[in-house]
Amino acid sequence: MMLYLVSFDKLKDGEREYSPTKDEFVNIYLDILQNGKSTYNGEAVTLSSKFKKRGIDYNSLRESLELLNRRLLSSKLTEDQLIEKIISTLDEMEKFENFLEQKVEETSIFMMYATSSKSDFSEQIKKTLSDVKEFVKGLEKTLDEYVERSAPNLKKIVGYKVAARLLKSFGGIRNLALSSASTVQIIGAEKAFFRFRKGKGTPPKHGIIYEIPDIYKASRSNSGKLSRAYSNAIVKAARADLFGIVSESDAKLKKRVDEIKRSGKRE
Repeated sequence: MMLYLVSFDKLKDGEREYSPTKDEFVNIYLDILQNGKSTYNGEAVTLSSKFKKRGIDYNSLRESLELLNRRLLSSKLTEDQLIEKIISTLDEMEKFENFLEQKVEETSIFMMYATSSKSDFSEQIKKTLSDVKEFVKGLEKTLDEYVERSAPNLKKIVGYKVAARLLKSFGGIRNLALSSASTVQIIGAEKAFFRFRKGKGTPPKHGIIYEIPDIYKASRSNSGKLSRAYSNAIVKAARADLFGIVSESDAKLKKRVDEIKRSGKRE
């Protein structure tokens, strides 16, 4: 039989009902977040669908929430650090890949005229480029898996690469969840922001999130509105991810994005 966690102080299964202590709730909830399930008195426990959607009643759970937050932070820390290392490595490898592609093109042109030269050098670069491309694919797959496990709501909104860049810039899911939408909007565009503060140029509308297709493909009049819509959704998704709650931010964002695009066409 399976027990369901329906609130911070209640476990149910049909007619049976149990009231775990605050410490027991924290242990059960954290175990479910990390392993997908837990146990209570030897019986399997999982989250009820209602609990996933509603999440935690923060006002009723302040003491346990502090403990849960500390434990979540320690459990998320390693994955946040890994995501940061992987996206940094991926960025460097993509630069190297671009460099090799340029050299392949250069050497192929060179070999056309250097008739006395052997083609070994050109073939070696092509082989290296092929190996790098395969490595990058594997790295992307690994990054996707880590982001899906650590920040599924965020990934659903911005994709795994932008999600990883945001986590790296903020130093993890917790810092991102505690940040403001306005900070999310300009993160990655700090130089432009400080130039504006000194009276030079215009305020930046977006930084890292400019990589999102809806934003970089948008007209100038719509890009700012879309940036704000995405920034708000990103913060909400990060807060849901921190506590393992299923967020509806993606559906609400899609509706808002469609509204902005329609209004832009009318203008």
